[in-house]
Amino acid sequence: MSALSSSLLDPVVAQTIDTHLLQKSQQPTREDDPASDSDTDSLLDAADPIFASHRAARLQQLSTALSAQKSLLSASHGTVTTLSSEKEVMETVTATTRTLLHFYHPDFHRCAVMDRHLEAMAPVHVEVRFLRIEAANAAWLSGKLGVRVLPCVVGWVDGKEVTRMLGFEGVGEGCRTVDLEEALVRGGLLLRGKLGSQGNLSGHKTGGGKDEGYLGWRGKQFRGQKAKDEDENEDDWD
Repeated sequence: MSALSSSLLDPVVAQTIDTHLLQKSQQPTREDDPASDSDTDSLLDAADPIFASHRAARLQQLSTALSAQKSLLSASHGTVTTLSSEKEVMETVTATTRTLLHFYHPDFHRCAVMDRHLEAMAPVHVEVRFLRIEAANAAWLSGKLGVRVLPCVVGWVDGKEVTRMLGFEGVGEGCRTVDLEEALVRGGLLLRGKLGSQGNLSGHKTGGGKDEGYLGWRGKQFRGQKAKDEDENEDDWD
């Protein structure tokens, strides 16, 4: 498990990492160097006065967490990746500790709103792989998961579904990004809230809409292509 995926980080280290990621998310992206050594050095220097108590252990944990951050960013974490096939989804979910998948329709306004929220969260929650797939390209998977409302967001930890959100029920379509973040923390996908007062990106309410489906934990196992073949005629994903 990645150091960033652990809930056992020292609170001071966790706060330092979260602040660092939030600041980086608000800066222009440097695709050639997602987490440079100079970034690490400057962060350690800046954090040094905070770490007077248990300094050596905290600096070691911070260094390990920053190395994990660099590895995750180089493996396409920190952005929302668009996939085009169910095979890609299965391979990614089964190979990744924490995964969020957005089923979307390119012409649906609500899906565009959800995309904006996820794009704001991805650079900060780098321990989670953020994915999206057009529902029409995932007909079998949509049917298996019972996706009937878009947008639909599903979260897995170690291949097991822990949370699901249909539409914006529980937060409202006009929610702030931080409200969506809190819902995903409650659902068990995100480790902790990181956006704080910075997470104020709002959705845009359209007239006459109904907020759909925060369903919470479902507990179905994501088992990959073999399970897909075996379960083709089954009603549930057990």
